[in-house]
This record gives sequence, structure tokens and C-alpha cells, in this order.
Amino acid sequence: MAAPLAVISGASLWGPYKDLWQTVVNAVWKRQPESIHLLDQVLKKHKPDFISLFRNPPKNAQQHEKIQKASTEGVAIQGQQGTRPLPEQLIREAFILSNLFDIAELAAVELLLAGEHQQPYFPGLTRGLVAVLLYWDGKRCIANSLRALIQSRRGRTWTLELSPELVSITTHFTDELMEQGLTHKILTLVSQIDLNTEFEKLQRERGLGSEKHRKEVADLIKECRLSLAESLFVWTCQSPLSRDDTLILITYLEKVTVEADGSLDNVNLALLMALLYCFDVGCVDQGAENREELMNQLPLFTDRQYIAAVHTRLQESQPWKLPGLQATVRLAWALALRGISQLSDVTAFAEFTEADEATAELAIADNVFLFLTESVVRAENFYRDEFYIRRIHNLITEFLALMPMKVKQLRNRADEDARMIHMSIQMGNEPPLPLRRDLEHLMLCIAELYKKDPFNQELALEYWCPSEPLQSSTVMGSYIGITHQRPPQRQVVLSKFVRQMGDLLPSTIYIPYLKMLQGLASGPQCAHYCFTLLKVNGSSHAENIQGAGGSPVSWEHFFHSLMLYHEHLRKDLPSADSIQYRHLPLRGITQKEQDGLIAFLELTSTIVKWSENARLALCEHPQWTPVVVILGLLQCSIPPILKAKLLDTLTSFGKSPEIAASLWQSLEYTQILQTVRVPSQRQAIGIEVELNEIESRCEEYPLTIAFCQLISTLVESSFPSNLGAGLRPPGFDPYLQFLRDSVFLRFRTRAYRRAAEKWEVAEAVLEVFYKLLRDYEPQLEDFVDQYLELQGEEVIAYKPPGFNLMYHLLNESPMLELCLSLLEEGVKHLDTYAPFPGKKHLEKSVQYCLGLLNLALQKENVFMNYLRESHLSLIVTSLEQLLQGINPRTKKADHVVNIARYLYHGTTNPELAFESSKILCCISCNANIQVKLIGDFTQDQSISQKLMAGFVECLDSETAEEIINPMEELEPEKKRGQIYHETRINILNILITSLECSPPNLALYLLGYELKKPVSTTNLQDAGVLGCPRTCLHAILNILEKGSKTRYGPTAVQESPHLAELCYQVHKISLLLVSLDKGNKLSVHKSLIFVSHLSRFFQKSFVLLFYSALSEAQI
Repeated sequence: MAAPLAVISGASLWGPYKDLWQTVVNAVWKRQPESIHLLDQVLKKHKPDFISLFRNPPKNAQQHEKIQKASTEGVAIQGQQGTRPLPEQLIREAFILSNLFDIAELAAVELLLAGEHQQPYFPGLTRGLVAVLLYWDGKRCIANSLRALIQSRRGRTWTLELSPELVSITTHFTDELMEQGLTHKILTLVSQIDLNTEFEKLQRERGLGSEKHRKEVADLIKECRLSLAESLFVWTCQSPLSRDDTLILITYLEKVTVEADGSLDNVNLALLMALLYCFDVGCVDQGAENREELMNQLPLFTDRQYIAAVHTRLQESQPWKLPGLQATVRLAWALALRGISQLSDVTAFAEFTEADEATAELAIADNVFLFLTESVVRAENFYRDEFYIRRIHNLITEFLALMPMKVKQLRNRADEDARMIHMSIQMGNEPPLPLRRDLEHLMLCIAELYKKDPFNQELALEYWCPSEPLQSSTVMGSYIGITHQRPPQRQVVLSKFVRQMGDLLPSTIYIPYLKMLQGLASGPQCAHYCFTLLKVNGSSHAENIQGAGGSPVSWEHFFHSLMLYHEHLRKDLPSADSIQYRHLPLRGITQKEQDGLIAFLELTSTIVKWSENARLALCEHPQWTPVVVILGLLQCSIPPILKAKLLDTLTSFGKSPEIAASLWQSLEYTQILQTVRVPSQRQAIGIEVELNEIESRCEEYPLTIAFCQLISTLVESSFPSNLGAGLRPPGFDPYLQFLRDSVFLRFRTRAYRRAAEKWEVAEAVLEVFYKLLRDYEPQLEDFVDQYLELQGEEVIAYKPPGFNLMYHLLNESPMLELCLSLLEEGVKHLDTYAPFPGKKHLEKSVQYCLGLLNLALQKENVFMNYLRESHLSLIVTSLEQLLQGINPRTKKADHVVNIARYLYHGTTNPELAFESSKILCCISCNANIQVKLIGDFTQDQSISQKLMAGFVECLDSETAEEIINPMEELEPEKKRGQIYHETRINILNILITSLECSPPNLALYLLGYELKKPVSTTNLQDAGVLGCPRTCLHAILNILEKGSKTRYGPTAVQESPHLAELCYQVHKISLLLVSLDKGNKLSVHKSLIFVSHLSRFFQKSFVLLFYSALSEAQI
């Protein structure tokens, strides 16, 4: 007899998978000892789910008939007595969901019932829309669990330092999955799950809701595909795929295409990296102790058919959809063959290893290095994974070290092409086309690869070999503190490559070589070695090699060239009152020369940014005087882009306080920004004219952005109070006035050829304002007019820039209005949940705006107190009052509402939510505006719903992490976790502060109490009951109760004791307010229920804390 059909209340396609993922997290990432046994049990239970992987329970005629009659006969719910009739609407939705995802009818009903139960967590969504989220969330949990389990395997690349028992469990379990065809299943799913196809199906059945719902669904689908692909990637990092699985992966990659920008998407990038790790033989080192063991783990050495099959497949003439991808795989294979051939005891594969040169040549012919640059290194996810960077680093360095003749061939070809081009130009002919640019592509690939170093690995150090005897003992470097240690052979070869490529450098690869050096100089030690190389290149020995002119890649050559350009251009410099000043033809610098100058300026900027010794050495050199020459060129008539690069270089020099101090005076002397007006002068000069006449007409603003960045660096390094003394009233005011009036207040009305540049300008100027206000502390002397004598007249000295910013933020000034307008525009952009040009810069601009308001709120009391004591005729208004003013665009008092709306984006933009919560925390301290806040927050129903959801989502954040030692430097993930935690703390402080004010107040609204009736009449309910929304009270209870059933007790007490304490305070105060009315039996009864919850919670907590402290004392 068939088992009776029953509906699982937790949804079999979501609830169990959610529990599985939590168990994996507890065991692998949180390393809870008691979770190991539980994980073993859960894996045995869910093994069929991993083997079938994303396979849904099929439709069933019996279930269809049962659900069809469920409106009258009902269905059994697991854990409940009797049957429950289902509404006709739910039945219709279940059949739609069943058809949509091709799942069993009962599973569809379960998802809808779970969606109905989870609705309070998704305000504004129907149960069907929530069910769609739960379906994909279940898939995500399975995929993430698979990736974490494989990541914890025993392998060759990393160890998570887990217990041997756990590693044994996960290794054995995942081995069994691989034997069941895991690779084929993953690649099939990655091919089948297509975001556009899924969205089309959902659109047809009205399965997509608001913009936020669409983004959440899209993010879940993308994460499923990426986690599956990364599961294969982490597997190959730890142990290579078998022959058949490798061929299946190659078959998949043959059909891959690139994104619109020419880069691989995240999924295909992970799968390419997976294949590259399959071909990695670098781990088998000649001197490694476990060399034999490693070789036995690699099918490249153990399976002769592996090499034969893969080699045959890669030698096929059939082109892939992406020839560059085929070339990348061929290059990796050629290097694997070369690596095998160099192992003395491997002779069985000679027939294949002899083809390594030919295979590499095929890869180079298909522009492998160009593809690596444009499609791999520039891919969105490339720099987010340390092992992606390491694998491409090894690929490039192995090519240079293992195939030196191939590299020499590339150089010879480049030299020959340069000679042909030179001869064609001399004879007046067009250059021969097409020419190979392989060496140029190689150099640009190296430049792009090492340009960023998010994990501070400084892999580029391998290209520098400072222990070799250099020409001068004074410039000799040290490699990790060891001066004369013999470097590895590979490092010697790479260092030789860097030096030899710069010898007799043809003009065609001059700029690529400089860009390569720029990439290789990214890092403190690398920058020092690159500085030394350029210094040695200009020495007498290098001059003998290069000829009379010396090396073109040296400090000597570069600064000498800059001086010559300056001398030449200065002769053409017109008088300041010339009307044609900005429209002279460019006589001194050709386009090619400009490109070369920009490349060397970028290299200089990188070196001096990373190396303080280089900064000081260059500035102190008596002949080079870089700052003087650069400032001189800035006064000449040269293109804005070149001026911008010159300013960027000055910005890097300005990182040293001693250089910054003199740089301020030099800026003032050269009048890059005109701060002194000469009566006889007819026309303004300097950067203000460039902005208004040149950049605005071209609709491009590189010079303005560079100037803002220079000022931002200088105000942080050094800030002289007597700036400009003798020629004008000393102080920063002219610079601040230019930044505020000409740049910030007018940035929205200018035209932009590149849409993102609008927000780049805003970010650059707001960063300066933020730093100035952050470092300003109001002093009594700021509020007294200081008189000084200037050229026989008595003038008032300028106020500190922080004083001026405070004054503008405490008035209805254009600056404050623009800041508030930006906050409104920013939240509207974020509410679309769509990408747009300059999104990151907009978010940073908004963060600075919020930061300015927050700083003004913190400093306004001291500022206003000093102002009252002084006799200055200035009128200011508290920022709290100004924020309550009417928005001229909406005709509503919605400034605070716009600020609070950023909490709704706390998951995607935690920094903005944190700044928003800080402002609300300051404002809530004012009891007089509590009623006004309530009115503003509840005026619009949809906005009110979003605001409540924003507060609750921030409190519900699962990634929040309390940091015990805030002084230590944190990884990005931990830093974000700390931001989430601080946001929760701010919200709880808002609640505590507001509860101390007389009702109605903001806290009562956020905790779900009645506002238009006495507080004691509130009937508190669980979220979803009688339409009750999920409030901060529910979130707080959830924090307090989470983990209370485990033997370790509540999670909050263990991991976030400060958070738990504040949650208790909020709950205690709110309960006291309700229980004051003894006449309301219902509210008193509910209060007692909550009190009993708390009593049990704290009884367990204090017992656990006591025994924890006791055990620590015994230790």
C-alpha cells in the first residue's frame, strides 16, 4: 500500500537544504567541534540530493489529483493532526509553480506554504513571489554546501586547518560524488541554467515582482551557477580531474563566448581556471620532499592515456568559438609538457613532450597574451580570488623561465618589425601591415596582471633579483632582508628578462615596456627595486651599453627630457593677458611623445606612491628636481590629459609630509590655482580657466579630478596655516572656494561625454570636504576675527576650512542643499537595483555626503556654543532643524526619510547604511523631533514599509561580526562584518534613546506598538499573525533566542555580548512601558510571555558565562 501523501511544512525543496548549509557552515567555517558528528549524519541523509544535484521531484498524476481535490478533501500537513483544506487560489498557484519549475505538485504546495510563512521577512511580496525566492535559495544552499565540502578536502594547494576527522569525512564523501559523475552534472547544469531563460519563464507566469525581487532572484540564480563552477575549480586546485572529466571540461570550454566587454563571465572564468589547474605541474618541485607522492596524485604522470588523449584533443585543427581561449589552454598544455620533460625520471612521454614548442607557437599565433589581458585579467571576478592570480602568475613566469628561446624569438621579431617601420617612415611609405605584436601583448599582460595586488602577495617580487652584483654598491637592494643570498634560478631568469627587454629598446615597444615596469613596481619592495633599476640605467655603465644618449628607460633620461620640454614650451608661453592663451597650437610635444611621457609619468607615480625612499631620493636629487619641472610644465600650454598625469605624479610625491609642506608653497608660488589677483591682469589664469573653458567644452574633466585628488592627499599629509602669507590673507580659503563654488556646486549642470565621470568629479571633491571637516576641531580663536597687515592695508584673516564647511552645513546654503539633493538622487538610483555608469563613484559620493552630515552633527554643539560666546555676526541653525526643512523638489519634509532609506540597502551597501544609522542615532537624541519623525516616517505607506524593512534587515544581518580588537587590520570580509555589527549597535541605540522620550516616539513605531492609541492597548503578535509586519521587536527576539537550544547557549552572548546587552535593554524598557497599564489584561499577558522568554534566555546565558569564566580561570 502506498504511503499517505503529506505536505512537509518546511518545504522539502528549501527547509532541509537551509539546515544542511547551516550545518556545513558550523562545521567547516565556524569549526564547532560538536558539528562534525552532525555533519556526518546530515551528509548521509542528503547524499541522494548531491548525487542527483538540483534534480527536482518529478510531477506525479496521483499528487496532481490529490491537490486538485484539496479544496474539499484537504491535505495532511506533516506534524499536524487531520487534514487542511487548501484555498482554490493556492491550488492554482501550486500548479503554476509546478509547471514553472517542473516539480512535483506536493513540492509546489510546500513551497507556497513556506512562502506564506516567510512572508513577514519579505514585506510587499506575495507568497508566490516568496516561493520563487525560496526555490532558488534551496538550490543555492546545495551549491554552496558542495563548494565548501570540496574546499575542505585534503589536497595539494591549501589546507583549512580543520580536524583530521572532518577532512577525512569531506574527502571521502566528495570522492564518492566525483565517482558518480559530478563533473558532467555540474557542467550540464551550468549550461542549462540560463538567467535570461529563467527570467522569461518567470515573466510569463508573473513570477517576478518589484525591482528588488528581480535583483534577488537574479543574484540567487547567478550564485547557484557560480558556486557550481567554483566547486569544480576548488576540486582541481586540490586534486586534478581524471582523463574523462578533463575532456568533458575541454568540450564545455570549446563553446564558451565572452561578455559584451570582451571578458569572460565569472562562471566561465572559474571553469577555465579549473582546467589550468589540471595542467599545473609546478607543484612537483625537484627538491620537494613529497615529490613522489605528488607525482602519484597527478594523472599527468600516472596515466599515459591522459597525456595522449588531451594532447590529441588540443592539436585538433577545429577552432573553438573563442580562439583566444583555445590558445590559453594550449599555452598551459605546452608549459605542462615542458615541465614534464625537465623532470629527469620521466622519459615515457617523450613523443608528446617534444611537441611543446609547436603547441606554444600555436597559442602565440592566436594572440594568447592579448586574450589573457582583455578576457581573463580584466574579468570582473579575477582579482577576487587569490588562486586565480597565482595561476596566471605561474603561467606567465613559467613561459618566461621554461621557454627562453621562444621569448628571444618574440624580441627578435619585435626588433625586425621596428626596423621595417623605421625604414618605411624614412622612405615615406606606409608601415607594412599586418605586423605581429606578440611581445607587446606579453608586456601589457604582465602590466595588467600585477597592477593590482588585493591580497598583498607582491608576486611581482619574483621578477627582481637584487642579490646580483649591481654597478653601484649604494643602490644595492636587499631581498627580504638578505643581501647576498643566492636567488632561485627562475628568479634569475625573470630578472634577466626585465633587464634585457630594456636594452636597445625599439620605439614600438617603449610604451609597453614602461607599462610592464609599472605593473612590476606595484608594492613596497617592488617599487624600490624598480627605482634602483631606473637609477642604474642612467649610470655611466648603462650609457656605455646604450650609446651616448644613455638608456631611454632611466631617471636621467626622463627628467632631462622633461626639462628640455619645459625649456622649449616656456619660450612659447604667452603673456597672462593674451586672449589666445588657451588656443595656441601644440608645438613642442607630438602625440607619440605625449603617450611616452604619460607612460613614464604613470610609472613614476606608481614607484613614488609605494616607496617613500624613492620619493625622498628623487626630490632631493640636485639635478632632477621633479616637483619644480612638473610645476613648470603645468604652467605651459599642454593638453589637459597630460596636465592631469603631471598632477597625479605630484599627488604621489605629496604622500610624504616633508614634500607636501614644500609642495603647498610651490603651488601657491606657481599659481596653478590663481589665489592672487593682479590689478593689471585682464584675464584669469590657472586651473579655473582650464575647467571653465577647456574641459567644459570638451566635456571631459581629467584635470579637475586630478587637482581634487592632489589637494585631498596634501590636506592629509601636511596643512600649513600660513599658506600664501605676504601676497594675500594666509589660509586655504581660495582653494576651498574654488572646490566648493566652481567644482562641487556646478558639477551637476555640466555636460559629460562619459556619464561615469560626473560621479568621479563629485567623489573627488567631496573626499576633500570630508577630510577637512574630519580633521577640524572648533577652537575659540576661530570665532574671533584676526586682523593682519597686507601691503599697507589691514585685512581680516581667513578662517580654517573646517569652520567654513561647518558654517555652510549649518545654514540653508547651496552646499547643504546639493548634499541633500545628492542623497535623494542616490537612493532613487539604488532603488532601481540596476547597474549604471559610475555606480561605485555615486555610492562613494553619497557616503561622503552622509559622512559630512554626521561630522557636522557631532561638532555642531561645540561650534554653536563658541559662536554664542563670540561676537561674530553669523547666524547658524542646528542641522537637526535644517534636516526637517522642506525639500524644494518634492515639497515635503523628507530629508531624514531619504537618509533613513539607505538602511533598506544595508545588505548591498553596508557602508551607506552604517553612515545613515549614525546620523539617525544623533538626531534621535533630540526629544523635540520624535513626533515629527513619526509623521515623516508614516506619511507614505510604501515608504513606511521600506523604512521598517530597512531597520529590520539591518538587525537581521547574519554576516555581522563583533571585533574584539578594533585596532588590528581586518580582511575585507571581516571589515564588512564589523560594519554590519556597528550598524546594528546604532539602531539599538536609536531605540534605547527614543524609548526614553515620551510617546509617541520612533522606537514605539519601529517596535510595532500603536501610535494613535495608548501604548498599552497594543496587541503584540508574531510576525504575519493578523497582518502584523515583522518589526524590530521580532528581530531583537530572534537575536536573543538564536542558539538558545544548543548546549553552548544563545549565540549573541557568545559572539556579540555588547549586542546582546543592548537587545536586552530595548526589550526591558519596552516591556515596562506596556506593563504600566494593569487594566489591559491582553497586553500584560503578552508582556509576561515575552518576560518569560527573557528569563529563560538570561538564566541560560549567565550560567554559561559563569562556567566559561570558571574554565578560563582554571586554565
